[in-house]
Amino acid sequence: MKETEVTVQVFDTFEKTDEVLRTKGFELTDSYVIYDRYFSKHANVTALSYADLIGGSFLVRTIDFPVPSHRLIYKKKEIANDGTVISEEKVKTDIGDAEEAVRIFALSGLTPYCEIKNRSFIYEHANVCLALQVVDGLGIFIEYEEDDTMKGLGDDEKISRLTAVLKGLGLRLGNDFSCKKLYMMLHR
Repeated sequence: MKETEVTVQVFDTFEKTDEVLRTKGFELTDSYVIYDRYFSKHANVTALSYADLIGGSFLVRTIDFPVPSHRLIYKKKEIANDGTVISEEKVKTDIGDAEEAVRIFALSGLTPYCEIKNRSFIYEHANVCLALQVVDGLGIFIEYEEDDTMKGLGDDEKISRLTAVLKGLGLRLGNDFSCKKLYMMLHR
């Protein structure tokens, strides 16, 4: 299913961000750690545009909560001319053993090119569900995906609404509401 989301970098500390969210009525409802390992059919991934990079990649994801689960994921993103991610469709399937999947991909000649560890904290209030993500080596981000109240809206209207909610939190945010953490990691 195609979904719209926004992701923005937060320049407040985790503690300050947590305090602001709780003050605004958000409740911490979940937390877990995500380990993503990216693979590509391309050898020189740093030379690729984001669209070409993500279009030619897939990832092995391990989620540590409460029992580790493993998935193989492909993200098909719709990207505007200015580089903004308009929407994405995730194709995913559960796998039994992430290490064996990684071994298969390495033996098949695919390029392992990035690992990202993300500690995610889920905050909810009314219809809003935010993922506060602490990404090792990169910083803090908030991701907000469309909810049921946005069904039937156009992509631009969804992005506008999602962005307005995040701007209304009163946090010190970056200007890019279409942060591409994978690309940022490769080019830091």
